Amino acid sequence: MSSLVTHPLTKPLDGVLLAPPSKYHTHRGLILGALAHGTSTVTGISSSLDNQSTLNSLSMLGTRYVPVQNGYQIEGGGFKTPNNIIDCGNSGSTIHFLLGLAATAPNMTVFTGDDSLRSRPLGPHIEALNRWGIEVWSTRANGLLPVVIRHKDVTQLPERVMVNGLISQWATGLILLAPFTGHDVTVEIENGKLNEGSYTLLMIKMMKDFGVQVEYPDKLSSFFIPGNQHYQPANVSIPGDIALASFGLVLAAISNSRMRYTNLDLNVYHPEAKIIEVLEQMGADVRIDPVAKTVEVVGGRPLKGVTVDCNDAPDMVPVLSVLLALAEGESRIIHAEQLRFKECDRLAAMIQLNKFGADVTETADGLIFQGVRKLHGASVDSFHDHRVLMSFAVAGLVADGPSTISDPGAAAVSYPGFLKDIGALGASFETV
Repeated sequence: MSSLVTHPLTKPLDGVLLAPPSKYHTHRGLILGALAHGTSTVTGISSSLDNQSTLNSLSMLGTRYVPVQNGYQIEGGGFKTPNNIIDCGNSGSTIHFLLGLAATAPNMTVFTGDDSLRSRPLGPHIEALNRWGIEVWSTRANGLLPVVIRHKDVTQLPERVMVNGLISQWATGLILLAPFTGHDVTVEIENGKLNEGSYTLLMIKMMKDFGVQVEYPDKLSSFFIPGNQHYQPANVSIPGDIALASFGLVLAAISNSRMRYTNLDLNVYHPEAKIIEVLEQMGADVRIDPVAKTVEVVGGRPLKGVTVDCNDAPDMVPVLSVLLALAEGESRIIHAEQLRFKECDRLAAMIQLNKFGADVTETADGLIFQGVRKLHGASVDSFHDHRVLMSFAVAGLVADGPSTISDPGAAAVSYPGFLKDIGALGASFETV
């Protein structure tokens, strides 16, 4: 397998980049368009492998989509029995959002995924669906993919269902199915605690665009979906992805560089916008133009350590770890235990920053950093995780000496143009 070699920056970067389309919004827009009877359009979409997995899966379930300028026109309607096993690739969102919905397709549907996805837990999601009255089982009887789901007349489902809140996508999948029952549904969270609830809120906000309302308390301990609602066609324009722009913004902050991203509308709800707040708290020079929809970071300022609760923005943890490793004093990442069940155990993966000369300690739900002034070159494993790979690439660019990171192709899962974009500004990468 090939590796990515990063070389230290020879001079600060200074440039403007177009923020890639949001992977999160694209996933949701494509699926909601498929659930609405009629024609929807989703434009400005992400070309990531994850979103290609969503399109492929919807197509196998009978959804028709036609390419239009910078997006797709989607002909939504009822799902059909797939003529083959649905491969969700590396996309956790695809399997979690579609698993329960597949009960509306006739006969049976079988889902699988790549090696990483087949190792990620689905047990609590499967258990919740079975308690609700939908027959679902893991072919290996271990709560992992491959998984089979049998058709169910969902109008006969009970009005209440409970699900574990460790991973928000489990609850989101149930919420998506609820309108098909035709009656009121309450999705309850076990122990009243939902991790990364901001991602569920993002889906709920987009569901509203498609004609479905969801009610919930501030603590997100339950979700009430009133009956007699139907998904309606809508036209959605996908915003820029703050989570993906964060790699360049962090690089600017720790390398005396100047990076400005366009197409970042902070009026659009996005959980990962918290990275901007954290940069400001640490003392970075952050410049926001809400009219022009730009976010710029000008490096050169000293950065101070902070404690960051990452429960509602866990996907920023890998690149945040690089940022905190170079901040003055002690920093902490807390309430991020769900990261152990992503593409890899991201908390354990980021401990490899110690190979760069950082001082990072792992805790049950996060990481503790004692800031260092400089990193040195290292050889690390991306564990085929796109966010881990891109985060270590950022670390490698500010280290003394070259660094080697496994599987450069992992970036294509969310940001296919990452290396090209940063390289065009003067960063030096090579694949060996």
